[in-house]
Amino acid sequence: MGIISNLFGKSDFKDLQEFVDALFSAKQRQLDVKAHAINHAIDMIAKTISKSEILVYKRDSSNKKIHPIKNDEYYKLNIKPNDNEEGTLFFYRVLYKYLSEEDALIVCFNDQLYLADSYDVTQSLLTPKIYSNVKISDNYGNSMIFEHVFSSDDVICLNLQCSKIKEVLDDYYSELGKLLGTAATHYNLTNQIKFRLKPSGNIVLKDPKTNEDITYDAYKEKLTKGLFDEDDSILFLSDSFGLEKINFGDVSSVENWSKLEKKWSDKVAMSFNIPQDVFYGTKTDKSTSTTDFITFGVLPHLQILEDGLNSKIISKKDYLNGECIKINKLNMQHRDILESANGMDKLFSNGYTHNEINSIAGLPELDEEWANERYITKNYAKLGSVLEGGDDNE
Repeated sequence: MGIISNLFGKSDFKDLQEFVDALFSAKQRQLDVKAHAINHAIDMIAKTISKSEILVYKRDSSNKKIHPIKNDEYYKLNIKPNDNEEGTLFFYRVLYKYLSEEDALIVCFNDQLYLADSYDVTQSLLTPKIYSNVKISDNYGNSMIFEHVFSSDDVICLNLQCSKIKEVLDDYYSELGKLLGTAATHYNLTNQIKFRLKPSGNIVLKDPKTNEDITYDAYKEKLTKGLFDEDDSILFLSDSFGLEKINFGDVSSVENWSKLEKKWSDKVAMSFNIPQDVFYGTKTDKSTSTTDFITFGVLPHLQILEDGLNSKIISKKDYLNGECIKINKLNMQHRDILESANGMDKLFSNGYTHNEINSIAGLPELDEEWANERYITKNYAKLGSVLEGGDDNE
């Protein structure tokens, strides 16, 4: 504040400081409006993905079939990425950083996964990048910087630079700042009381008590003091003037702010491809917008995470042979097993096993042979058998 004081003088410093504080307060209100909507959108997407099971598909050495297994990789990805974090919270932090900062780096050190707070990376284009000065931290404020230098094979880098989310939001925020300024001006006009002196006839200003001539400024000062005095007071009006209150409108300032915040939140929801009834939590039982949210707002980011996990955990040879890592998309929505009974029965009649249906419903698998057997209803037959007039089920 020393520079401001020198420029404007000490006598004006207090008023100027109050003015600057008011500007900062208004700016903070704008930032709060922006942050709340963006954080809500990111939180919805990050929670939806991070709660999903990460499946590890491997080829069985005995029968050469690909099926999901629960091994060390499965445990690390779903339960305990490192000694101090559990899987859901870890990947929530990863996705939150990826969506809010357009970049997230997961490093593998001593067979454990860590989310980097910051790092340095080489700018090479034709050779694998090298990552150094990788900083990690915990929820208690502790942090450290790895002395180890990581290669591209040791990290999973999630990048959102191809997305226009931040660009769209920043452009809109510039417009919103002007609208918020207009709302603040209207708030001041609506909530401040203003009067005007309406002349009537020849203007003759005299002190009502002494009947002596008085200047306009002196008369205005006496009148203003009486108008805004907290105690009851009597106003002495000159015969030459009438007093009239100015009305700037009766629209509630709270409504103004609410409308602007709603407009901003609508823009955020659209930019993140989140249906508005899902964003605001007003979805009804008959609404299908949850499916749209998962399809357009969640799956693109889930695919980026899935690709990152496959590229670093599954070798090229194994991936081409069918082994892979997949994030279970089926349990992103809550399903009531009673309401879904007809659909489950249809799956079972089409060859799904009990354990596969349990997995879809989020239920544990059964360690029983019959739970892995497949059945097909007799209502189905091969097209060739039908054309030949035979019975394929005999």
